Amino acid sequence: MFGKNQAFYLMVIFLLIITVSNNFSQNSSLRGVVVDSQTKDPLPGANVILVGTSIGSATDIEGKFLIRNISSGQYKLKATYVGYDAKEMSVNLVAGKTIEIEFELKAVSVEGETVVVTAQASGQKEAINQQLSSIQIKNVVSMARIQELPDANAAESVARLPGVSLIREGGEGSKVVIRGLSPQYNQVTIDGVELPGNVVSNDPTEQSSIVGDRATNLSMISSSMLGGIEVIKAITPDMDAAVLGGVVNFGLRKAIKDESGNPTFGLTTQGSYNGLKETYNDYMLVGSYEQRFFDQSFGVFLQGSAEKRNRSSNSLGAGYILEDKTHGDAGIPNINSVNLTDVFSEKERQGATLVLDFAHENGEIGMMNFFSRSDTKSLFRRQDLSLISDDLNYSATDSRNELNIITNLLSIKQEIPIFHVDLKLSHTYSESKNPQDMTFSFWQDNAGLSGLGNLTKLHPQKLASLSVPNSANTAFSGISTSENFTTDRALAAAVDFQTEFIISDYLTAKVKFGGSLQHRNRTYDFNTANGSFLYSGSQAGLDAIFDKYPDLILTSGRIGLENFIDESYDYGNFLGGDYEIAYPLGFDLMYDILDIAAKVPGSKGYEGYKVDLHGSRLYDYHGTENKSAAYVMATFSIGENITILPGVRYQNLTTDYFAYRGKVVSGGIQYTDTTVTKPHGYLLPALHIRYKPLPWLQLHFAYTNTLNYPDFNAIIPRYNIGTSAISYNNYNLKPATSENFDLVLSVYNNEIGLLTFNGFKKKVENLIFASNTYKTDLSDYPDLPQEGNRLFAFSTFINNPIPIDVYGIETDWQTHFWYLPEPFSNIVFNINYTHIFSEASYPKSELINEYNENGELVSTIVDTFYTTRMLNQPNDIMNISIGYDYRGFSGRISMLYQDNIFKSPAFWMQERVNSDKYTRWDLSLKQELPWYGIQLFVNLNNITSEEDVDLNLKNKYPVSRERYGMTGDIGLRINL
Repeated sequence: MFGKNQAFYLMVIFLLIITVSNNFSQNSSLRGVVVDSQTKDPLPGANVILVGTSIGSATDIEGKFLIRNISSGQYKLKATYVGYDAKEMSVNLVAGKTIEIEFELKAVSVEGETVVVTAQASGQKEAINQQLSSIQIKNVVSMARIQELPDANAAESVARLPGVSLIREGGEGSKVVIRGLSPQYNQVTIDGVELPGNVVSNDPTEQSSIVGDRATNLSMISSSMLGGIEVIKAITPDMDAAVLGGVVNFGLRKAIKDESGNPTFGLTTQGSYNGLKETYNDYMLVGSYEQRFFDQSFGVFLQGSAEKRNRSSNSLGAGYILEDKTHGDAGIPNINSVNLTDVFSEKERQGATLVLDFAHENGEIGMMNFFSRSDTKSLFRRQDLSLISDDLNYSATDSRNELNIITNLLSIKQEIPIFHVDLKLSHTYSESKNPQDMTFSFWQDNAGLSGLGNLTKLHPQKLASLSVPNSANTAFSGISTSENFTTDRALAAAVDFQTEFIISDYLTAKVKFGGSLQHRNRTYDFNTANGSFLYSGSQAGLDAIFDKYPDLILTSGRIGLENFIDESYDYGNFLGGDYEIAYPLGFDLMYDILDIAAKVPGSKGYEGYKVDLHGSRLYDYHGTENKSAAYVMATFSIGENITILPGVRYQNLTTDYFAYRGKVVSGGIQYTDTTVTKPHGYLLPALHIRYKPLPWLQLHFAYTNTLNYPDFNAIIPRYNIGTSAISYNNYNLKPATSENFDLVLSVYNNEIGLLTFNGFKKKVENLIFASNTYKTDLSDYPDLPQEGNRLFAFSTFINNPIPIDVYGIETDWQTHFWYLPEPFSNIVFNINYTHIFSEASYPKSELINEYNENGELVSTIVDTFYTTRMLNQPNDIMNISIGYDYRGFSGRISMLYQDNIFKSPAFWMQERVNSDKYTRWDLSLKQELPWYGIQLFVNLNNITSEEDVDLNLKNKYPVSRERYGMTGDIGLRINL
């Protein structure tokens, strides 16, 4: 907790700042802007310094700078920007006065030639300079680069940065993995406002999701509304510390300055093609309006968008188990199942953005409003082959997910005597719901595998080809439905104070301190119903169905699969023709049968469709989280070449959640409910050191400490006690902590561009893992009923007692070949490569049953750990892009390569899963037309139809394979 000592120290620092700063109240200030001499566009990240001193500043996203508390006198002011010639000017500072300066820098050029900086080159230079001037360690995608050739969504733009990989859904990037750390370990913000976790499973019984329910789905953010993207990998104390991998911050666009004062209208219309399903009816419409008023001081930016995308896929899944556990890593796993799934999925998105900003002499007021809605409708047709039981199961699922997000931010930046004040008030709301997911299941007793010998070592393709689908021997077996509704609302306030001290010409300090508060309210409601239609308990429901449909085809007295086949649906070239999936199932009859079955519940057990009262109650929860933080940091500049930032942050999270608990007793289930409150406070020191030993060389070292809070579904105080098993959520989980080290070497000049080498290491403690063990002694869990020496299978979550090491190196080269002869002078080149290592210990528990000397069966529980990599950690990531601009033409071809992502941990090497090599090529082209500011553009995504493939680590057979094909876009963009 934040104690009296810490409060006293902050008070002393505050009073010291006020006292000392009064001595500088009559000093001078410099305010200005750095722009391109030809286009007058701002140059963000430019370095502005008083020559021969440590006094200076970097320009913000609008090219503005402010230097305060300068002693009066004559100085030379210098502005530098990679890719442009430096410029100096003399300034005479008078006590108590603020001098306005405008630097117009010229792009570097071959002697005697004039260079016009093209859009892609401009965007690259912005990113380079913002990265170099930042005291945080980060990578940047500039607005110019985003707007010139936009990606399909914001996640795809982020994925081009070093150390970033994506988790895809239907071929579309949706969630980011940073430095091998899964999406729930990263934070996503819009203009610094945290987006709530919006990844919700419709199966609350799963113990741990792959991405965690604090993760954020990025697919709803359109690139066209963005003013820039930054991935911050080493934070400073003024930032929320709840991040292990990195922070993805999306900046929204503001109205661009136009001296004419006229409004600017934009319209983008796009049609799209999906190669997998050969559909042509996808579309995207984006309309925008922007204008500045009152001598450019007040700006309005309004944008709306509507989009529909086909995100269909074909997928394979195969299960393996190691039976031979006597030969270590030499044993070959047995295949036990193969499933094939055709997914027809369409996603509709609507979005709106309204950004208002008002700049005045001593500050700025901004209001950002962002709304996004997505509606994804998916039809799953699946075929499951079980080698063990020699049967085939077919299923059809209708699933719909709606995701709505609203973000509002009021930002006030104000210069007052002594301080620069930055106040932010924000509101975020997210809701995710599946109104009703429906699954119909069908069972074929004999798959045709008996008598074929030992098939356990076959490739999935060969095994699947041996099965014999037989619709005449396949019966309707059951229905399951579920629905969920999740809401997450957060209100936050943050205030920062910053002041500058000029101790001498060679030593200056910027002191910054502040705090933040956040209140979050979260609810989750889940309902489910299910039942079998194979046995006598479902007879009433079957009779009702036969009354309405007396002519149904029967299979051994049951409703046959043949009634549901939809001959109009075509699976096409499933998985490139390597597999065949039988019987395209239709949904119309299923909807009617569901309506009938819901009115005639089964008579006993799970026979007949009925509401699952236990499942519909046990998993509901609601609660609040209150996060508070305070920090202080100082940035010391020593001469022109050394910057040191020490600081500390105190951050506390108090959770308060209500949940149900269930226990099987004679005659049914006994319920109780409880509310548990838990505080977690941490003191988090940080240190950044930046050193420029040469004009073209920069070293940046960072030491930071960060946190990750447990998933909501892990700390909800719920348990479920069965006759032999206990599922227990661990509300005593502590946040995971990470001690982080970064060292970045940057080489840069006008010819090289920027070449960086970034080594990093993380020591992660108390990382949360799912644990499946056995227990007879429950005394460590006093809220559980104590059952003597009764043996339970025990599922829970634990803080890993063994620290985890993650380390790697990122290299990145960004350059523009302006110095080459035409046509090569217009080439913009980017390449980055990341190699990551990690070592994590996972819990493992075995129940060993042996007979003792008296012939009695004795059970021994062995709990241990095994060591392998972090889940979702790739070994290698490479991105290459080559851009070319010539007059009105812009083009970019890009390649993404990922290899060996760790997908599934297991004690036995033969049951672990890694991804196969993945190489994806994309092409973007744009041509300006000579009428009314019209641009024609074409995008080809995943040109080679690369598939996502995961392999069994031992036999290299596929565990999963997903094909989503090539997609293409063609459209017009109009700016008036």
